[in-house]
Amino acid sequence: MPLSKDVIEKISIETIRVLKSRFDTISDGDIKIRNMPFHMAFLRAFYGKIGINDDNEALKFLTLSQWFHGLSTTLGQSYFENIAHILSNGEKKTFKNYKIKKSVRDKISEIINDLKSGERLPNVEEEDKELREATLKNSEYVNGLNFTADVYFEDRDKVVMIELKSVRPNAGEMRGEKQKILYGKAYMMETKPDKKVYYFIGFPYDPTENPENPCGYDKDRFMNSLIEFSKYFDKREVLIAEELWSFLSGEKKTMEKILDIINSIAKPDFKEKFDFINTFPFINQDRLYTKDAIDEQKFKKYIEILQEWKLYSEIECAKAVKELSLLKLPSKDRRIFERLINNSMFSSNNKYNENRRMKILELYKKYIKNTTQP
Repeated sequence: MPLSKDVIEKISIETIRVLKSRFDTISDGDIKIRNMPFHMAFLRAFYGKIGINDDNEALKFLTLSQWFHGLSTTLGQSYFENIAHILSNGEKKTFKNYKIKKSVRDKISEIINDLKSGERLPNVEEEDKELREATLKNSEYVNGLNFTADVYFEDRDKVVMIELKSVRPNAGEMRGEKQKILYGKAYMMETKPDKKVYYFIGFPYDPTENPENPCGYDKDRFMNSLIEFSKYFDKREVLIAEELWSFLSGEKKTMEKILDIINSIAKPDFKEKFDFINTFPFINQDRLYTKDAIDEQKFKKYIEILQEWKLYSEIECAKAVKELSLLKLPSKDRRIFERLINNSMFSSNNKYNENRRMKILELYKKYIKNTTQP
């Protein structure tokens, strides 16, 4: 089955939010070339290697590199997580100040130390078996290790947690990640003993893959490219690229669909189109409630952009606005309507204004649908 319209629209909204927030950092006429003397001094040695001709190009390169780093941070800290929650109907969940059996803590320390020394290889089935056995022992309770699952969802028969990571995690980080995952699994095994427990580490794409195959991946190659990763993680507890996104959605080719949505929005004319649709430009406000209230040409353009960007609910909202603009509303609801049509689709902090759409559709159902029913 394809992704639902609701899921597609939510991904579109999240994509628009990120794009607009990044545009806000390079507003028109204010693309600042920063002073970076030490970076410049080192970069000159690489002009021929990376195709830079002079210092002006180098400064632009450094400035864009910093901007791109900001984009990467935004994707890693919010976009990937939010898309994962949309696809899985999951959430981010933090666990702290909990108790765990000393037998479990000791078993986790044993597993980590053995993995570190190379006395054992990572094996998720064996580790899970040992953890479950440790939870059944009579033992005093001690403080557990606080942890946050970037993605958490629970079904009738299982609990799934995912730690989303940058495709280039810091060296030496893997031991701590493995320890956290073991604590998380052990805690869930004890508190939800009748459910299967899974805790994956997930990567949004495979940077070692050929760019001509953006959704592809080679898990062994990727794991071997990271320092000490294969020392601590079994490939069965790793989700990467298309494997990750399709696991979250339960649908095949989900990563490809996400990229299709992004590519339909992220074009050179994005800012121009965003500014056009962020309000209702097709309303002639000085002619409200008359036959001339709507500029049909602008309305057509507005709907075309919404269709291109897959903002299905906003299409419904725009059509409701068009009909309400021609109707003589009672004074109380007229005031509400006029305030709503002067709201933006996205606020100044780039948050989607769902309330605007919902309130407009409430008015539409109150006046239009009721009058058209037999």
